[in-house]
This record gives sequence, structure tokens and C-alpha cells, in this order.
Amino acid sequence: MSKTITQLINISPEELRREIRNDFREELQELAKTFTPKEPTVWITRQEAAELIGVSLVTIHNWTKEGVINAHKIGTRIRFKRSEIEDILLNSNKRASK
Repeated sequence: MSKTITQLINISPEELRREIRNDFREELQELAKTFTPKEPTVWITRQEAAELIGVSLVTIHNWTKEGVINAHKIGTRIRFKRSEIEDILLNSNKRASK
């Protein structure tokens, strides 16, 4: 394993620390401009999905079979992503207004 030696001339250790901190802050500020935190997935039951949309459990079952709503099996239970249900509601309003 070879060692590389870097010499800094005409700069004090405190000035070097300050420069490194400033560069690091600038990089973090640039990253913060484009960073969007990922929201956690909210899982809801068939009953909650039915209440959210305002339909019966039979309709939820039929829409799942027809592929209108995506059902996700988690263990032995069926769950729906709340965001997908909300997207369906938004898109159905757009289709209805045409």
C-alpha cells in the first residue's frame, strides 16, 4: 500500500477547515434544492377503500377482478394503496367531465 503526501502551503489548518465546511454547505444546499422526501405507502383495507370511494364491497371486488383497482396481497390479506385509490378518483372525475 503506497501513501500519498499532500502539502498545503500558505494556509492555516483553520482556514482549511473553513473552506471544507463552506464547500460542504454549498453541496448540501444544491442537494436540498432537488431533494424530495419519499412519502411512506399508506395501505388500506377493502372496507376503507369502499368508504373512500363511496361504493360497496361487491363493487370493490368486481373492480379488482376487472383490473380497475390494483389489489396487493400482503401475507394472507388484501390491501390497497391509498394513493392508487385517490388517483382513480381523480381520473374518474376527468373522464366524467368530458
